[in-house]
Amino acid sequence: MHLDKPKPKKGKTMTQYTRNILKVFNQVSLEEYEHGKDWYSNALNECQAMADKYELPLHIVVGVVAALSPTNRWERNLVDADNMLACYVEGGYVEDTAPCTYKKMRDKAWDILQTNPHSIEDTAFILRGPKITDFFLCIMGQDVCVIDGHAWCIANADRRTMQEVPSIGKKLRKDLQTAYSRAGKKHGMTAYQMQAATWVAWKRMHNV
Repeated sequence: MHLDKPKPKKGKTMTQYTRNILKVFNQVSLEEYEHGKDWYSNALNECQAMADKYELPLHIVVGVVAALSPTNRWERNLVDADNMLACYVEGGYVEDTAPCTYKKMRDKAWDILQTNPHSIEDTAFILRGPKITDFFLCIMGQDVCVIDGHAWCIANADRRTMQEVPSIGKKLRKDLQTAYSRAGKKHGMTAYQMQAATWVAWKRMHNV
Protein backbone atom coordinates (compact mmCIF):
# COMPACT_ATOMS: atom_id res chain seq x y z
CA MET A 1 0.00 0.00 0.00
CA HIS A 2 1.42 3.32 -1.03
CA LEU A 3 1.22 6.14 1.51
CA ASP A 4 1.68 9.73 0.46
CA LYS A 5 4.31 11.60 2.35
CA PRO A 6 2.87 14.27 4.63
CA LYS A 7 3.11 17.69 3.10
CA PRO A 8 5.39 20.13 4.91
CA LYS A 9 3.61 22.77 6.90
CA LYS A 10 3.53 26.12 5.22
CA GLY A 11 4.71 29.20 7.01
CA LYS A 12 2.24 31.46 8.68
CA THR A 13 0.28 33.68 6.32
CA MET A 14 0.17 37.46 6.43
CA THR A 15 -3.39 37.21 7.77
CA GLN A 16 -2.20 35.02 10.65
CA TYR A 17 0.67 37.35 11.47
CA THR A 18 -1.66 40.34 11.49
CA ARG A 19 -4.29 38.51 13.57
CA ASN A 20 -1.70 37.51 16.16
CA ILE A 21 -0.39 41.07 16.45
CA LEU A 22 -3.92 42.38 16.93
CA LYS A 23 -4.61 39.77 19.64
CA VAL A 24 -1.73 41.21 21.66
CA PHE A 25 -2.82 44.76 20.85
CA ASN A 26 -6.24 43.97 22.33
CA GLN A 27 -4.45 43.41 25.66
CA VAL A 28 -2.50 46.67 25.52
CA SER A 29 -3.26 48.98 28.45
CA LEU A 30 -3.97 52.68 27.94
CA GLU A 31 -0.55 53.49 29.36
CA GLU A 32 1.12 51.02 26.98
CA TYR A 33 -0.86 52.44 24.06
CA GLU A 34 0.28 55.97 24.83
CA HIS A 35 3.83 54.75 25.36
CA GLY A 36 3.88 52.98 22.00
CA LYS A 37 2.20 55.82 20.14
CA ASP A 38 4.65 58.43 21.39
CA TRP A 39 7.87 56.45 21.91
CA TYR A 40 9.61 57.28 18.65
CA SER A 41 8.50 60.91 18.58
CA ASN A 42 9.85 61.27 22.12
CA ALA A 43 13.08 59.58 21.00
CA LEU A 44 13.36 62.05 18.13
CA ASN A 45 12.93 64.94 20.58
CA GLU A 46 15.76 63.55 22.71
CA CYS A 47 17.98 63.36 19.64
CA GLN A 48 17.00 66.85 18.51
CA ALA A 49 18.04 68.21 21.89
CA MET A 50 21.49 66.64 21.46
CA ALA A 51 21.73 67.88 17.88
CA ASP A 52 21.02 71.43 19.08
CA LYS A 53 23.42 71.08 22.00
CA TYR A 54 26.35 70.01 19.82
CA GLU A 55 25.28 71.85 16.65
CA LEU A 56 25.21 68.66 14.59
CA PRO A 57 22.71 67.52 11.93
CA LEU A 58 19.80 65.57 13.39
CA HIS A 59 20.26 62.52 11.13
CA ILE A 60 23.87 62.15 12.29
CA VAL A 61 22.88 62.24 15.96
CA VAL A 62 20.11 59.70 15.37
CA GLY A 63 22.62 57.54 13.48
CA VAL A 64 25.00 57.59 16.45
CA VAL A 65 22.16 56.68 18.81
CA ALA A 66 21.10 53.79 16.57
CA ALA A 67 24.66 52.50 16.21
CA LEU A 68 25.10 52.44 20.00
CA SER A 69 21.76 50.71 20.66
CA PRO A 70 22.62 46.96 20.47
CA THR A 71 22.55 45.33 23.95
CA ASN A 72 22.05 48.80 25.44
CA ARG A 73 19.16 50.04 27.59
CA TRP A 74 17.52 53.14 26.12
CA GLU A 75 18.42 55.44 29.00
CA ARG A 76 22.05 54.34 28.85
CA ASN A 77 21.95 54.51 25.04
CA LEU A 78 21.22 58.24 25.29
CA VAL A 79 23.97 58.80 27.87
CA ASP A 80 26.48 56.94 25.70
CA ALA A 81 25.50 58.94 22.63
CA ASP A 82 25.79 62.23 24.52
CA ASN A 83 29.23 61.26 25.84
CA MET A 84 30.44 60.31 22.36
CA LEU A 85 29.11 63.50 20.80
CA ALA A 86 30.84 65.57 23.48
CA CYS A 87 34.09 63.68 22.94
CA TYR A 88 33.91 64.22 19.18
CA VAL A 89 33.20 67.95 19.21
CA GLU A 90 35.94 68.45 21.83
CA GLY A 91 38.50 66.78 19.56
CA GLY A 92 38.78 63.52 21.45
CA TYR A 93 39.34 59.99 20.17
CA VAL A 94 37.04 57.00 19.87
CA GLU A 95 39.22 55.17 22.44
CA ASP A 96 38.17 57.81 24.98
CA THR A 97 34.59 56.52 24.85
CA ALA A 98 33.19 53.42 26.57
CA PRO A 99 29.58 52.83 25.49
CA CYS A 100 27.66 49.80 26.71
CA THR A 101 27.66 48.05 23.35
CA TYR A 102 29.99 46.11 21.09
CA LYS A 103 33.30 47.63 20.06
CA LYS A 104 32.35 47.38 16.39
CA MET A 105 29.18 49.38 17.08
CA ARG A 106 31.19 52.00 18.97
CA ASP A 107 33.47 52.28 15.94
CA LYS A 108 30.48 52.48 13.59
CA ALA A 109 28.99 55.37 15.59
CA TRP A 110 32.33 57.18 15.47
CA ASP A 111 32.56 56.51 11.74
CA ILE A 112 29.23 58.29 11.24
CA LEU A 113 30.61 61.35 13.00
CA GLN A 114 33.84 61.35 11.03
CA THR A 115 32.22 60.59 7.67
CA ASN A 116 29.60 63.32 8.17
CA PRO A 117 26.96 61.80 5.85
CA HIS A 118 24.80 64.37 4.09
CA SER A 119 21.49 62.53 4.15
CA ILE A 120 19.33 59.93 5.88
CA GLU A 121 20.14 57.49 3.07
CA ASP A 122 23.90 57.96 3.47
CA THR A 123 23.64 57.43 7.23
CA ALA A 124 21.58 54.27 6.73
CA PHE A 125 24.26 52.99 4.33
CA ILE A 126 26.91 53.31 7.05
CA LEU A 127 24.70 51.58 9.62
CA ARG A 128 23.94 48.66 7.25
CA GLY A 129 22.59 46.21 9.84
CA PRO A 130 18.84 45.71 9.23
CA LYS A 131 17.77 46.04 12.86
CA ILE A 132 19.76 49.18 13.69
CA THR A 133 18.94 50.68 10.28
CA ASP A 134 15.22 50.19 10.90
CA PHE A 135 15.63 51.64 14.40
CA PHE A 136 17.32 54.68 12.85
CA LEU A 137 14.55 55.08 10.25
CA CYS A 138 11.81 54.71 12.87
CA ILE A 139 13.27 57.53 14.97
CA MET A 140 13.51 59.63 11.81
CA GLY A 141 9.76 59.10 11.37
CA GLN A 142 9.68 56.68 8.46
CA ASP A 143 6.92 54.06 8.50
CA VAL A 144 8.95 50.92 9.06
CA CYS A 145 9.35 48.99 12.30
CA VAL A 146 12.05 47.13 14.16
CA ILE A 147 11.70 43.36 13.97
CA ASP A 148 13.48 41.83 16.94
CA GLY A 149 12.90 38.55 18.75
CA HIS A 150 9.90 39.85 20.70
CA ALA A 151 8.29 41.24 17.54
CA TRP A 152 8.73 37.81 15.93
CA CYS A 153 7.15 36.09 18.95
CA ILE A 154 4.15 38.44 18.86
CA ALA A 155 3.48 37.89 15.15
CA ASN A 156 3.87 34.12 15.53
CA ALA A 157 1.96 33.85 18.84
CA ASP A 158 4.95 31.87 20.01
CA ARG A 159 6.61 32.55 23.33
CA ARG A 160 10.30 31.72 23.12
CA THR A 161 13.50 32.97 24.62
CA MET A 162 15.49 35.30 22.39
CA GLN A 163 18.06 32.53 21.93
CA GLU A 164 15.34 30.23 20.54
CA VAL A 165 13.98 32.69 17.98
CA PRO A 166 15.08 31.62 14.48
CA SER A 167 17.16 33.82 12.23
CA ILE A 168 15.03 36.54 10.66
CA GLY A 169 15.93 36.81 6.99
CA LYS A 170 15.19 39.65 4.61
CA LYS A 171 11.90 38.24 3.26
CA LEU A 172 10.55 37.33 6.70
CA ARG A 173 11.55 40.73 8.07
CA LYS A 174 9.66 42.44 5.25
CA ASP A 175 6.60 40.20 5.74
CA LEU A 176 6.49 40.94 9.47
CA GLN A 177 6.88 44.67 8.86
CA THR A 178 3.95 44.49 6.44
CA ALA A 179 1.88 42.65 9.04
CA TYR A 180 2.62 45.31 11.67
CA SER A 181 1.73 48.01 9.14
CA ARG A 182 -1.61 46.32 8.37
CA ALA A 183 -2.37 45.87 12.05
CA GLY A 184 -1.47 49.49 12.71
CA LYS A 185 -3.74 50.81 9.96
CA LYS A 186 -6.72 49.12 11.61
CA HIS A 187 -6.20 51.42 14.59
CA GLY A 188 -4.88 54.54 12.89
CA MET A 189 -1.30 53.80 13.92
CA THR A 190 1.98 53.46 12.06
CA ALA A 191 3.83 50.16 11.90
CA TYR A 192 6.38 51.36 14.46
CA GLN A 193 3.67 52.57 16.84
CA MET A 194 1.92 49.20 16.69
CA GLN A 195 5.21 47.37 17.19
CA ALA A 196 6.20 49.56 20.14
CA ALA A 197 2.84 49.20 21.93
CA THR A 198 2.61 45.44 21.49
CA TRP A 199 6.29 45.01 22.38
CA VAL A 200 5.73 46.65 25.78
CA ALA A 201 2.54 44.65 26.39
CA TRP A 202 4.19 41.35 25.41
CA LYS A 203 7.06 41.91 27.82
CA ARG A 204 4.58 42.68 30.60
CA MET A 205 2.36 39.69 29.78
CA HIS A 206 5.26 37.23 29.81
CA ASN A 207 7.50 38.96 32.33
CA VAL A 208 10.43 39.14 29.93
